[in-house]
Amino acid sequence: SPALPAFQSKKVKPEHKVITSSNHIEKEPSKEVVNLKKIQNKLAESLRLSLHYFSPPSWPTKKEDLINLDLDKLLEFPLNNFFDTYEKNLTELIGQYQEHASTAEKRAEAADEKLHNVRKLVMQLLKPSLSFTQDSEENEEIGDNVDEILAAVVKETNKLPDT
Repeated sequence: SPALPAFQSKKVKPEHKVITSSNHIEKEPSKEVVNLKKIQNKLAESLRLSLHYFSPPSWPTKKEDLINLDLDKLLEFPLNNFFDTYEKNLTELIGQYQEHASTAEKRAEAADEKLHNVRKLVMQLLKPSLSFTQDSEENEEIGDNVDEILAAVVKETNKLPDT
């Protein structure tokens, strides 16, 4: 991967000299350099957190190790490969959920069809004990309400005296 260009400010003040108690002269970084270091650290921390959060399950580096990468390792990190792997895993996961949803929908449709067929059979069993004077369209509606009709027939049957 291509090296990242170094960030340079157009106007960087020179470093200031600081005299310590041991009369040793040290250079104090300018405010711009300090600000650039803060920005660099903040960006590095944001990248570490992003890598940790979006780490694909199949990525060879552990999440705990990603959060501790130093700046040199972050600069060398294969981001394109990382996000290609993330996208591939996410696409597979979505595919699995879609397949699961499709399978569940097919099972629900099959169960609905079975229920409809059982209701038709129950209505055929109940027809001799019921009087139908309505036309066939209303009979279809009765077929859709078979649960209520069956409950009423069972209730009436339980009221009959034992013979």
